[in-house]
Amino acid sequence: MFFCSIITISLLCALVAFFEEKLSNFKWWIWGLLCFLLIILATFRPLGMDNDSIAYEIYYYNFDNPRSVLTVEYSFRVISEFIYNYFHNYRYLFLLYALLGTTIKFYSIKKLSPLPFLSVCIYIFTYYVVHEFTQIRAGVASAFLLLSLIPLSKGNKSLTLVFILFASLFHYSSLLMSILLCFDNKTMSKKNKYYWCLLLPLGYLLHYIGIGFSFIYIPYISDKVDAYQALKEQGLLDVVNVYNLVYLAKIFIFFYIMYFYDIISQRCSCLPILLKLEAFSLFAFSAFSSLPVLSFRINGLFGIVEIILYPLIYYTIHPWYYSKLIVFGIGAILFAILVFYNGLLQIQ
Repeated sequence: MFFCSIITISLLCALVAFFEEKLSNFKWWIWGLLCFLLIILATFRPLGMDNDSIAYEIYYYNFDNPRSVLTVEYSFRVISEFIYNYFHNYRYLFLLYALLGTTIKFYSIKKLSPLPFLSVCIYIFTYYVVHEFTQIRAGVASAFLLLSLIPLSKGNKSLTLVFILFASLFHYSSLLMSILLCFDNKTMSKKNKYYWCLLLPLGYLLHYIGIGFSFIYIPYISDKVDAYQALKEQGLLDVVNVYNLVYLAKIFIFFYIMYFYDIISQRCSCLPILLKLEAFSLFAFSAFSSLPVLSFRINGLFGIVEIILYPLIYYTIHPWYYSKLIVFGIGAILFAILVFYNGLLQIQ
């Protein structure tokens, strides 16, 4: 039932997205309804439907266990203790994280995307299940990353830093977001575009060479990376497959959008920063492949820009209905790979 609900909501969103330029302000009532429905789904999903919900229930009931210090953030333990004492139901924990992760993303999409409903379609197909169902702490952190792009695209790095600090409260790996302060939204020259494109083959080169990054020490994060590395050496963690279909498809889409940069940049003012972060996300996936946890974490955190980036394909294909169908098709294919091939959900 819940899986069918996700499909139904995505179809409703696709229907509105198909005609969003022609609809009146009534569409924003639908926008609010979509956000509400996605929060409700994430809150009341059956335990075990995703890979992490049972673990979060255990963390919730063991918030005062000393071992949780190395497992979840201080904020998660504080929130769990508060809900345990005053609401007595772990569903309120899911509600809070879904409320933060989803509403902040919806707000950011509306501010950043020239095609907001099309962006929500991509969000549902790609990151909704990953973040609001499975990695709920990372889901809130990635929402703050998306939110930080609003001031960053305008050159306001002080407010960007504030959002980075908020993100780190929900997931310590968000400290990696401080690299955002090195990015800007300046128009990319032809030479700049080549440099950013070269990041992707460089990532593969570092993968082949097998350079490790364990010499980089960041308090707490490095300790967790070392623990994950030990599990990897014992064969208890998956290795990074730099030739998986999703990753290769994302590389192709990145080069495609970069090729049409001049056309798309006229419609989306934040295109430069989106492309730079996507390039960094794809680079990190292969470059840090010797440390899978770091590879997946950076790729998933910065890859959130794809929900703004992918709908921009719409401006490169005519007639308009073909372009929207292609964007829907890309999202649906990525969703099918996540659910049926990678087994991200237990279909119920």
